[in-house]
Amino acid sequence: MEQTTNQTSTEAPKKVDWNEKYGKKTGKKSKKGLIIGLVIAAAVIGLVIYGFFKVKGAVQTAQDSLFGNATKVEAFGEKDMSTYVDVTGTVESQNVENVYTTLQYPVEEIKVKVGDHVKKGDVICIIDDSELETKIADLEAQASDEDRVAAKQIEAANHTLSNTSSSNSRTLDSANQSISEAKKAFEDADSDYYEKLATYNDEWAKAAQTATSTDAIENSAAVKTAKAALDAASETWYVKQYAYYSATDSYSDTAAAASESYTSAKDSADLTIINNTSSYSATASQLASYYKMKNETVITAPIEGVVTSIQAVEGIATTGQIMTIQDDKNFELNVDIKEKDIFTVAEGMNVEFSNSTLTNVSGSGTVEKVNNFATANTSAASAATQAGAVDNTFTAKLKVTDYTDMLLGMKVKARISTGEELKTKAVAYTAITSSVDGDYVYVAEDMGNGMYQVKKKFVDKGMSGDYYTQIIGGELEDGDLVISYPSLVTEDGIINIEEKDADSKDGSAVKDKDSDKETDDSKDKDEE
Repeated sequence: MEQTTNQTSTEAPKKVDWNEKYGKKTGKKSKKGLIIGLVIAAAVIGLVIYGFFKVKGAVQTAQDSLFGNATKVEAFGEKDMSTYVDVTGTVESQNVENVYTTLQYPVEEIKVKVGDHVKKGDVICIIDDSELETKIADLEAQASDEDRVAAKQIEAANHTLSNTSSSNSRTLDSANQSISEAKKAFEDADSDYYEKLATYNDEWAKAAQTATSTDAIENSAAVKTAKAALDAASETWYVKQYAYYSATDSYSDTAAAASESYTSAKDSADLTIINNTSSYSATASQLASYYKMKNETVITAPIEGVVTSIQAVEGIATTGQIMTIQDDKNFELNVDIKEKDIFTVAEGMNVEFSNSTLTNVSGSGTVEKVNNFATANTSAASAATQAGAVDNTFTAKLKVTDYTDMLLGMKVKARISTGEELKTKAVAYTAITSSVDGDYVYVAEDMGNGMYQVKKKFVDKGMSGDYYTQIIGGELEDGDLVISYPSLVTEDGIINIEEKDADSKDGSAVKDKDSDKETDDSKDKDEE
């Protein structure tokens, strides 16, 4: 029997290929992984670049500061936001006298020289009268007794009239001087009173912090001292006010009396001439004329002031101007007003005077006159003509009413107050930057080693002026050093600083009409 053996065939396990189990291994990353990698790399590179330039900016700022490019800052606090028009001008005299003669005889002697100060009535020039003396002697020999008497009477009447006029003028000048002195004394007393009042109020407030009653405050030594000073200032105020008003009132009486005496002298002279006219001969008339000319050979100063020019020459006949005398006590300025400011400036506005080089020079006054017609600025006319436009200016006269160390011919700045005075917390308008998060400024925070770090602080703006913008809220605190030109620094950068003069009312510069120079603050403002 055929025996069949069934055997189960056993096959070796089939190897599973890596590519079949896990997918084909190509040596390349998937597209998703590639994108993620690129994003991460870009972010890292961006951070590196940002950090590099931020550090570079801070380093550069510090380097600039260390080498003298100081950053301009201004302490935050109350600023003057009053409105002004700034102009410049040359100090001129309110009263200029050109001294003339009609005599055609040689100048014998000039008694003064340029720069001399003279008083009214001082002899300043003598005309040679030798030829006149000869003519008078010849005519007197020919004239009758009646002619000589008539001529003398007329000469005496005219002399009296001239003396009366001079005397009255001196009296009025003296009265004016008294008014000026009384006014100055009253203004000083007024200022002193308010200073003493402020001191008294301050001492009262200090005492009130610790005192338990009103009596205790009033019996405080400091308060009692301040009260005594205030009472004395108050009494002085009333005395000076009365003196000023009295001087003003008496001037009217003095002027009336002077006018009356001159009228009387003139009437008397006219009557003398009329009474002698009928008996006048040609000889007497000529003789009276020579007498008058002889009196005119001694020339006196018509006003008090300084001799600024002399035209006459000794030994040479001069017909016309002899010299010029300018009042060096009463000043004015004739200034140019830009067209854009002409409707802002008005007569009666207050003016403050200063000199940027000589800090001791100061003064105050008013706008006396504004001319309502324009003149072409000749210094710029030729260049502007080519451009088809000429810079027109208006003129104004500013009267100086009070001054210190001001001299004729001196260049001064004049600040015309054109609106109400306003003092409020503000920063330079150039310091403010606007962003989607709000308005902010950069401040310089002291690092304690002579260097400062730039920090950002947000602010709430109020009204804006020519230079300052009011700050009504935000993160700024009094005394913060606000950076005037934020575009020149980097946040968190290291800088050194140059603080703006606290006495300056604004950052603008007054450009002298005879100079192209401006202050550094103005240049920086223009660059912005």
